[in-house]
Amino acid sequence: MGSLMRRVLVYAPLSQKKQLAAVLDRSDVEGVPVHCIDETEATRRRPDLVLWVAQASPDVGALAREALALDQRWHPAPFLLVLHGPIQPGELLLGELPIAGILQNPDAPTLRQSLSVLMGGGRVFDVHARPGAPTGAHQGLNGVFSQGLTQIQAQAKLVTAQLKQRPKTLLRWVLEGQQRELAMARTLVLTLHAATASTLGLKGLTASDPGGGESAAPMSTGLTLRSRTATGLWDTLSQRLLERIAGNPQPLEQQLPALGALASAPRTALLRQLLGHMGLALQQVRREGLRGEALLERWRDLQEEIMVRGLQDLGGAYLRIPRNGALASVSEQLLAMAPPDPGTLNLAPRATVEPMLAALVRAEPVLLDGHLLAPDTPAALLHLELLLSDWLLRMGSALAGLVLEEASQWPELRRFLLRRDLLPTRQLERLRNHINSRERYEQLILEPLRIYESRRDLLLLQADGVVARTLVAPRDQELAQLEPLQRMVTLSLELRDALGPQLRIFSQRLGDLLVTVLTQIIGRGIGLIARGVLLGLGRTLQGSDARRRA
Repeated sequence: MGSLMRRVLVYAPLSQKKQLAAVLDRSDVEGVPVHCIDETEATRRRPDLVLWVAQASPDVGALAREALALDQRWHPAPFLLVLHGPIQPGELLLGELPIAGILQNPDAPTLRQSLSVLMGGGRVFDVHARPGAPTGAHQGLNGVFSQGLTQIQAQAKLVTAQLKQRPKTLLRWVLEGQQRELAMARTLVLTLHAATASTLGLKGLTASDPGGGESAAPMSTGLTLRSRTATGLWDTLSQRLLERIAGNPQPLEQQLPALGALASAPRTALLRQLLGHMGLALQQVRREGLRGEALLERWRDLQEEIMVRGLQDLGGAYLRIPRNGALASVSEQLLAMAPPDPGTLNLAPRATVEPMLAALVRAEPVLLDGHLLAPDTPAALLHLELLLSDWLLRMGSALAGLVLEEASQWPELRRFLLRRDLLPTRQLERLRNHINSRERYEQLILEPLRIYESRRDLLLLQADGVVARTLVAPRDQELAQLEPLQRMVTLSLELRDALGPQLRIFSQRLGDLLVTVLTQIIGRGIGLIARGVLLGLGRTLQGSDARRRA
């Protein structure tokens, strides 16, 4: 009977141990009942899982040492750490504890489900730690930038809430204009901060600063990895993105105006289909067993196939609508357009696609912040999720741009694939002009800035929209390939960096000189004049008194 039972060794206070025993004894793993045992019984029969209930403590070092000691003592049984209480910012770093599972304040169903995952060789990580504000982010000039971002974000939320109420045409145009102005204002604030940060020594404010309202979301929620293979990694990441796609109905005009121009149903279907086609492509390269340059070259070809299939699925196999007096197949018309080269869309830069493919094809370690992490660790999983999300959103935005181009020449197509407010030709052309000007600004100004500063902005799809995350990595090769106009931007930055220290010294010396002139020369002169005036007044008064007495 004992061999047909899963044994769980529980380390917890006596009162909590009784509650856990009542919960776990009612659960099973693949039809096999679970039974709680004590340490004495565990020495006779090795446990199938070790569960430690601990209180969240500021002393992370002691918590980590005790968890690792218990994990090594009962290896190879998976170790589950259950934390009670809130986790403060920076108190528990993602992936810091190399154990099978960490749960924060779990309920009974979550705990039962985690047992099955952990005993099956998977991992569970479910904490809700919020990142803290960087030191100095809200002081001095940084405080001015942060306060500006906070006000912009608050106004943007108000405008978005008003747009959700479906106002009339004129008011909607006004609100949409305000929304674009706020997005441009936020970009300008971040650009000004980036331009002055290195010169004036500012620190702590980035595109995901709390002033922008983007890092208020928890660092991680509900990472469940049922298998530590490459297929298991893909299943976990794709499922998380599918859930966010299904729960993200609002448009994405600010970050991805082309993708946000699609109606809700076609946009959701497009992202889901692209994710599905990518899964099939990964299966294909796993079977082929390619590595290195051969794998990257093969992936470029597969990306073109994914784009073609995405356009075909977006048009539908049987959808035919009027065009020039005759019925035309939407998929055939879209496929007749020349799809852009994925290389020109920044879809496959080596710095992002190579680690993503290495983990999702061969489950290789992920290099993050100078450390090689196993791909099943929480930090590596979240990094891979960021890379996959960025690829998905940029691919969807590229295909949506093709749809907008075709819709400008095919009015009937707008009724099926675009938002209702883009049915008028004027509105559609305004959006296309906005997208074109934004792309030129990105290509000529922002991208050279990012390349020179070794930054890469990645887009992360979340439940409430899209946020930008910054990846810092050397981009010297891309810097050498910049066009002349783009190189002028980097040269201006280099000139500013060269003149910045001299300007600071000059302004400091000029300030010292002004202080000296004001205090030592002008101040003393004014003092002497005042003293002379007072002496003159005193003598005049004395002479007046003498005459009155006489």
